Amino acid sequence: MGILQTAYLTYERQLDKIGLVEEKKESLVPVSHAMVNAHIEIVLSIDGAFQSAAPIAKAENKTIIPVTIDSANSRTSDNTKAHSLCDQLRYLAAYGGDKFAVYLAQLTAWANSSFVHPKVAAVLAYIQGGSIVSDLAAAGVITLDEQGVPSNGKIEGNEYSKCLVRWRILPAPDGIRSACWEDNTLFDCYCAFYADQCAGMERDLCYVSGEEDMVCEMHPKGIIPAKYGAKLVSSNDSSGFTYRGRFTQSRQAYSFGYTASQKAHLALRWIAANHGIIIGGKTFLCWSPGGADVPTESLFGFSAPEPIDFVSYKRQLWQALSGYTNALKDTDDVVIAALDVATTGRLSVTYYNELKASDFLARVEDWYSTICWETRYGVQAPSLRRIVDCAFGTERSTFIEADDRVRREHVQRLLHCIVDKQPVPFDIVQALVTKACKPLAYKSGNREIQLSTTCSLVRKYHNSKHNKEEWTLALDTSNSDRSYLFGRLLAVAERVERSTYGHTEGREPNAIRMQSIFAQRPLYAWRILEEKLVPYYARLQPGLRNCFKNIIGEITDKIFGADSPDLGKKLSDVYLLDYYHQRSAMTTKKEASMKEEKEYESTEE
Repeated sequence: MGILQTAYLTYERQLDKIGLVEEKKESLVPVSHAMVNAHIEIVLSIDGAFQSAAPIAKAENKTIIPVTIDSANSRTSDNTKAHSLCDQLRYLAAYGGDKFAVYLAQLTAWANSSFVHPKVAAVLAYIQGGSIVSDLAAAGVITLDEQGVPSNGKIEGNEYSKCLVRWRILPAPDGIRSACWEDNTLFDCYCAFYADQCAGMERDLCYVSGEEDMVCEMHPKGIIPAKYGAKLVSSNDSSGFTYRGRFTQSRQAYSFGYTASQKAHLALRWIAANHGIIIGGKTFLCWSPGGADVPTESLFGFSAPEPIDFVSYKRQLWQALSGYTNALKDTDDVVIAALDVATTGRLSVTYYNELKASDFLARVEDWYSTICWETRYGVQAPSLRRIVDCAFGTERSTFIEADDRVRREHVQRLLHCIVDKQPVPFDIVQALVTKACKPLAYKSGNREIQLSTTCSLVRKYHNSKHNKEEWTLALDTSNSDRSYLFGRLLAVAERVERSTYGHTEGREPNAIRMQSIFAQRPLYAWRILEEKLVPYYARLQPGLRNCFKNIIGEITDKIFGADSPDLGKKLSDVYLLDYYHQRSAMTTKKEASMKEEKEYESTEE
């Protein structure tokens, strides 16, 4: 199926969540309704008498309102199109002129129909009284100018006349919410009323639902609230050539029914609001049409709760994902999609895939169990965002950040690697390696992040390429790979110098300063480093000096014993793996040695 069919199916399976109010979640909106931001709340009695009014806090302004096809889509070109119950102040008061006349006519038609609701009758009675502006002024919500109309004041950045008003009716009957935007009985009445109003419109076969439905040529916007005007489906092409020459009407190319369009778009907005992850301005969605929870955040990054070894890391990863298997059946579908604003007003689907829940969970687990790396904080896996930032970003203050346009494109490429089990793109690995070979470009903390992220991707790339775990998370002293051995040498050279530093000395060792040239011309750079190590040996304790010399001797014997003509050639990216391993191994030994010395001193006392 495509994204519209899947979204439509999702809505059909979540009917019990329509209008359901949940903390920190957006409600699923009924058909013929829209989610908007309200600015003023007016409380009325059941007979339409004014009781109170107040501005609405930004955190509580999400409001479901009844809309028509025209009011939801055509107000930019014709702002006399009124909503059916809640609307801007200029539509609710007589000073609005034609806007008020259209609103009053629509509200009256609803109140006089067989689908009337007590709350609609209350609002109509109040609007007909014509006191809304003076009541709001008396309540201190707005101020008036000399003509007695709303001044240029603002509420939450919106001019008084453009502030949307919502209604609350008190007292509410038993079992019915007082707020109009939370009352399912009111939603049902309007859906029935509007369907009756549209009964005479042309009908045709809907390509999404497979049923005969009212033909819809104007589709909802606002799937992504931050890009509210962007539409996923648009057939306004009277001057272009998308279908001209082949068809005389847009629906001959693709017929999309009103009900299916509403359900598909409202479902996508609900999914984006509650389960969407925005990276670089692109919205990534991951959901199950059946409504089961899906580990969306784990798809883009997994973080173990505490420093751990590899075995514990894999166990915690499995536990995190297995928690979803109770809700997700193996045969359930999981949908992954990415939405981006192609041009102003146009929303595009840049990625879409469907797979079974068992495959999805297995692929997420495979990715994060093979891309992890043993950092100074334990075994961790870099998030997709961090990988892209380290590969294509620059250091800004204390962070490494990539441009949003770069970030969103490459995160999608990595998402494709996870979901479709594709190899890590070589250009991303190369970009990481290039930056990791220039440690002086980063502050100490960012340097470690850059290096560990690079090592995790290099290991993942080569292990996937050879289809086996050729490169592990531990130091392999038996490995005779030239690049691997030179990486060990670089780490030892760095440790020799750092071992002579005081606690406050922040000078960079020669190994760090020369790392870039070392990666390009290892033999030439090593000879220089070896000479520069001589004065540092003299400052070391004899035991430590001999330890370092023995390690270097062991490594150089393997390198030069091979007598290869390629000794001086550029190192491959795997040199970073053992540079990291060797450095970590020596740090661990040093910490263990210091611990033993402290224990010995305490026993002597």
